[in-house]
Amino acid sequence: MAAPAVFAIALAAQGGDLAADLRDAVLRPTPEMRREAAEELARRKEVTLERWLDAARGFGTFAPAAAGVRTERVPLWVGEAAPETTELHVYVPASYDASTPSPLLLQTHGTGGSGAGGHRMWQAVADELGMLVLSPSEPGENVGYTFTERERLSTLSALRWARLEYNVDENRIFASGISRGGHLTWDLALRYPDLFAGIAPMIGGPRIMLDRGENNIRYLENVLHLPIRDLQGSKDDEMLVHSLRYSFERLRELGAREAQLLEFPELGHWFDFTAVDWSPFWSGCARDPVPDEIVRRYARAGEGRAFWLEVLKPDPDVKEVFKLSVTKSQWERLDRFERREYIQEKADKKTARLEAVRTESGRIKLKGEGVRSFRVLYTEEMLPAGKTKDALLSWNGKTVRRKVKRSKKVLLTEFVERFDRTFLPVFEVTVP
Repeated sequence: MAAPAVFAIALAAQGGDLAADLRDAVLRPTPEMRREAAEELARRKEVTLERWLDAARGFGTFAPAAAGVRTERVPLWVGEAAPETTELHVYVPASYDASTPSPLLLQTHGTGGSGAGGHRMWQAVADELGMLVLSPSEPGENVGYTFTERERLSTLSALRWARLEYNVDENRIFASGISRGGHLTWDLALRYPDLFAGIAPMIGGPRIMLDRGENNIRYLENVLHLPIRDLQGSKDDEMLVHSLRYSFERLRELGAREAQLLEFPELGHWFDFTAVDWSPFWSGCARDPVPDEIVRRYARAGEGRAFWLEVLKPDPDVKEVFKLSVTKSQWERLDRFERREYIQEKADKKTARLEAVRTESGRIKLKGEGVRSFRVLYTEEMLPAGKTKDALLSWNGKTVRRKVKRSKKVLLTEFVERFDRTFLPVFEVTVP
């Protein structure tokens, strides 16, 4: 498949080739166009749900790729906006087999840098694990990470491109980055926690400040399931180091088992790459596409999704950006670190929280704060067994009962956006 054609609008396949039809829908350039294509496919009465499931499970025909570094300049669509021409670098290990899903590491660069050479420190590990390394260059001003939606969506669009070009294991996608890339790695994982199997940010971290919606420490509970290795010089910017120490203390209190901050006392804005045995670390990282427990923290519209759970509408008092209410005398009594923790306390109160647990009986128990509505996606395996015709949920202690009606539309609208062969929902419940 020619790279420039990846995000072009393909012509509809002829002759009832479901694989081609599905690929055409996935290749549409914007989320809205992909949804429209999926809904059109779902209206085809002659195609059963089972046939679409088979097409989704077998999705992807990938060309062989030569070992080494490949560089492409590709027009990538960023959400519904016009495409940005982006320089993408991919390291392909000699063991890559286009017929077998491979792990992929998303490596993001520092301020003023580029994706060129982004694979170098990972090359030995990539060769050992058969791991692809994707290193996109920032197509914008490249003045440091500014916590914009455009930066996040641009990086996710690069990842989407790589997943269409190469046979990537959707349950073994990792993320790492240096400095600007470290901030970006944290931000992506905190906002899109179901995309990655593990992260390794370096000399970058979560933010406490409220400017431009930067505060993402409020989302730490979203990544309790993720293995994390963060490498950081102790003599770096004291506010960055403080934010990291504060974040990892919170992660420990919340019950994170695989989150580690590795500090280097004699280093400033740098790290010791050899401090982690990377091959066994990445080998041990695998995403569970259908976890039994999910917690979703949420404040920004469009970022409510985690695995099979999604916040659709929060309460009005949930705010990404808000004004602090504090008296001058109260503020002046706080030192600069205490002020940051005061900000974080207020941000936490402005953040929605939705928790879901699947029981052995198939029932889903949900509780939340700051949530007006949400939806639950069900795969065939999650649906009630036997003759039961209802899906049962409990929401803040009240039972919710829905008749099960499998839907091609649910399956296809989900698949064309995520093309996840390991998570294929066929039913959804929206509450209320």
